[in-house]
Amino acid sequence: MIGDEEFNIGILYLSVLDSKMSINECIAKSGLTADQISNIISMPKFQKYFDKEVNEELLIFCKTDWITEDIRKHVALSDSESEILEKVISENLMNHIIKYWKEGEKVKRDFETRNLSEWIISEFVFLSGFAMWFREKDKDNETDLSSLLSNATGENIEAKANIEFDHERLNLVSSIPTQIIQKLMGINAAGKIAYRSLDMAVMKAMSEGNPEIAKKMKYDLTNKQKAWWKFW
Repeated sequence: MIGDEEFNIGILYLSVLDSKMSINECIAKSGLTADQISNIISMPKFQKYFDKEVNEELLIFCKTDWITEDIRKHVALSDSESEILEKVISENLMNHIIKYWKEGEKVKRDFETRNLSEWIISEFVFLSGFAMWFREKDKDNETDLSSLLSNATGENIEAKANIEFDHERLNLVSSIPTQIIQKLMGINAAGKIAYRSLDMAVMKAMSEGNPEIAKKMKYDLTNKQKAWWKFW
């Protein structure tokens, strides 16, 4: 379970995002008390998440440079790779979160079992898995399914298709070089699951639309005792 402090950090961060807010605005949007917010922004160990600006009143805004450092705790990145990732995060992450983490009119995540850092890292891992799949298979504005189908049926099959997918969701990682994408998707199992889930979706659609393909997949599975849908 996530402690109260980590829970409150996540709530406050998603409430502020790319804005600069006064304490009163933070209270209204996050539902946290003034004491809870003051505790978060005043304690040194939480200063990596937020910065403060004093004009006519105290304003709070989110920092993002800590995210690359948290990712580096899980995977080795060179300084140049870190710079690339940090630039992508600073330019794209907030808009991505606002668009894809919104439930109704509010940006939300469940901070009961996963903290803010874990949510953000998982988003990069999962999207990297999807992005890698398309980078390997997309050619000339179509998705080349030949290798996937050939491996599943045990025969040489040539096939291309247009895959319906929210490619805009991949904009968060689209400018990240492939060698970094590979590292990100390997942080935990979610990257491989995302990659294989596209394999599974394609194979399910192909088998449902073509009984002959389904028969060949079943035959190959029975004889080789190797499941095409296996994650790892």
